[in-house]
Amino acid sequence: MAEGLAGIITQLERQKTAIERALAALRAVEGGEAPATAPPVQMERAAAAPPVANKRSEAQRKRWAAKKAAAEAVPDTPAEISEKVAPRRKARFTAEGRARLAEAMKRRWAVKRAASAVKKTTRKKRAAAKAA
Repeated sequence: MAEGLAGIITQLERQKTAIERALAALRAVEGGEAPATAPPVQMERAAAAPPVANKRSEAQRKRWAAKKAAAEAVPDTPAEISEKVAPRRKARFTAEGRARLAEAMKRRWAVKRAASAVKKTTRKKRAAAKAA
């Protein structure tokens, strides 16, 4: 809020200076002497912020350089690649687990076939079944 008030104050001071100049010009045209006016108010400048942007850009350059160096250091031979890359562990089923999975899938497909068999009957067949 203080920054907002400071901005308003500086804007009003600029307007005051402009009005005083306009009044002095009108008095000069009229031929009257301009009254002694206060010297224009000098604006206070904010203290310059430390060069943070330079630090940020330097840090970014270092990050890009490290990334580029890592990309250039890619191993060429399959032996070097296998040393760098950890092998993936494959999911392995036991014979018992595989048999349980097969049975579960057979039950699911049996339910699905039974459900689709009910849907495949036509209206005429259902009507005939109801009439009989």
